[in-house]
Amino acid sequence: MPKKVRIGFIGAGGIAVWHFNRQSLHKQAELVALTEPNKNALKNFTEKCPGTDTLPAYSDYLEMIQNETLDGVVIMSPHTLHYDQITTCLNKGLNVLAEKPMVCTIKHAKAVIKKAEEKGLVLMLAYQRHFEPTFRYMRDQIQKGAIGEVQFVQAIQSQEWLRATKGTWRQDPELSGGGQLNDSGSHLVDIIMWVTGMKVKEVFAKSENFEAKVDINSTLAMTFENGALGSMSIIGNAPCWYEDHSIVGSKGAFYLRQGIGLIHQDATGKEVKVKLPNYKKDPNTNFIDCILGKAAPETPAVCGLRTIEVTEAAWKSAASGKPVRVP
Repeated sequence: MPKKVRIGFIGAGGIAVWHFNRQSLHKQAELVALTEPNKNALKNFTEKCPGTDTLPAYSDYLEMIQNETLDGVVIMSPHTLHYDQITTCLNKGLNVLAEKPMVCTIKHAKAVIKKAEEKGLVLMLAYQRHFEPTFRYMRDQIQKGAIGEVQFVQAIQSQEWLRATKGTWRQDPELSGGGQLNDSGSHLVDIIMWVTGMKVKEVFAKSENFEAKVDINSTLAMTFENGALGSMSIIGNAPCWYEDHSIVGSKGAFYLRQGIGLIHQDATGKEVKVKLPNYKKDPNTNFIDCILGKAAPETPAVCGLRTIEVTEAAWKSAASGKPVRVP
């Protein structure tokens, strides 16, 4: 009988159902315990995830990792709790898959990466876009030189975030560590760097809070280390979800439009036939494979560091009204 990787969930809110469903696809993964202090959230989780109502449920993750025999944890708690939870779990010898953002400061990102390396443990993020065929296609084509050198990147994401998260921990900076840019926007900051392979050099940002305690709308003008320019907008007071991406290179371009799909053009503007890779993995199954020694992390902790570097620079720029260099 193959080894079963024993996993504990820290947090059982809405996103936990998604993690459970994906983890359940792996035959060698087993959810053995939960931590969730909110009884309503726990009830909702166990009702939507068959068989979890009989699992040990804790209100404090420290009790769970002390009492249960675990190989790893999935962290889905409020953002500012991540650093202590990641550090404690790594010190306990547990592998970690964390929801975004990994942590809320550059200092903490460097610290958890160092700790994971010292302990020889897996530390990953749940950036599911790394596994999506469309983004993998663009990344692979850029690495092959299909659109030449990337010269401009554009990304926009709009959500009803201001309305949907009103009154929740997400708009409390003590728990969220920041607003929409640090929350859903984290996906966008990460994916533009992962797909292009480029690191942001400088950010000039503006933001609007709409009387909330955290940023709701943010717009970033970016310069990358290779000289490429970029524009990214995170909109949290929109009526509903909308997202698109543009990547323009010296020999072609990608235009990913919601409701339309991916358009790949060559240097003359002629449309290139897109054949997406048949890739069906996800962060949870990759995490289990990494613990088993069968794979390398597709969403390594360095992605969390790169993301918070840009995010911190954007916050500083918005506060000062001046461009800020990314460390």
